[in-house]
Amino acid sequence: MLGYGTLRELVNDIIRDEVTSSGIPFRLPAPVASCSAEDPLWKELRSSHPWMRLPGELLPGAEGVIVFALPLSSEAIISNLRNEYPSPEWLRDYVVANEILWRVATKLASVLEDYGYRSLPMRPTHDFDEEHLRAGWSHRHAGFVCGLGTFGLNNLLITAMGCAVRLNSVITEASVEGGSRPGYEYCLAKRGLRCDACIRRCPVRALEDWSLGKRKCYDRLVEVAKNLAASLGYADACGKCSTGIPCSTGIPAYDIRNLRQ
Repeated sequence: MLGYGTLRELVNDIIRDEVTSSGIPFRLPAPVASCSAEDPLWKELRSSHPWMRLPGELLPGAEGVIVFALPLSSEAIISNLRNEYPSPEWLRDYVVANEILWRVATKLASVLEDYGYRSLPMRPTHDFDEEHLRAGWSHRHAGFVCGLGTFGLNNLLITAMGCAVRLNSVITEASVEGGSRPGYEYCLAKRGLRCDACIRRCPVRALEDWSLGKRKCYDRLVEVAKNLAASLGYADACGKCSTGIPCSTGIPAYDIRNLRQ
């Protein structure tokens, strides 16, 4: 079995090299989590999200799942506090983070295969059904199952480095040690405290009713990619609901109260 500490160190070594080469000061260390591909939570997730695939359906013989987050830079987070549309720094981080996460996943899978374990690196983004806005594999949900964090009202995973992160995962034949899951909700609102900062930050009010807002959100991302981010690549990003909020860069203190102004 591959120990949690070994995996965390291995993933962070790969990420650190990639971040150094990028020249962008992504916040490190990167949160890493792992769990069994047979964890009962996978089937619970499937029962509520029937379009999602189980690890063993994507990689027959899968024993483990490894999920990791690349926290976006403080520069991008601060710059994205202003204006209705995402900042150039945020869009830059989004594009480069996706490239880094794909390289990290492929390198991690290669290392595991050198040890004799078939492994499947997942793509960090753009692997979903554009009509129904559903994906067969969700890094956010994989992170939840593996204990990387908990969900906020913005539907993002709040990790130890906050929700202003990009995620990716690797499915492997290797048996991996699972860490403990969070013992409480990281989201202040889900703790029963007064916070709806992420809902109020959304420029198209998508989070007020996600059943309708999901399409509003996606339409805004496509608009940004077509009109603002042409020089950066396909940057269908916004990030307003993950910046300027208590859980942007870490887990909010447990006793923060009465945040709504």
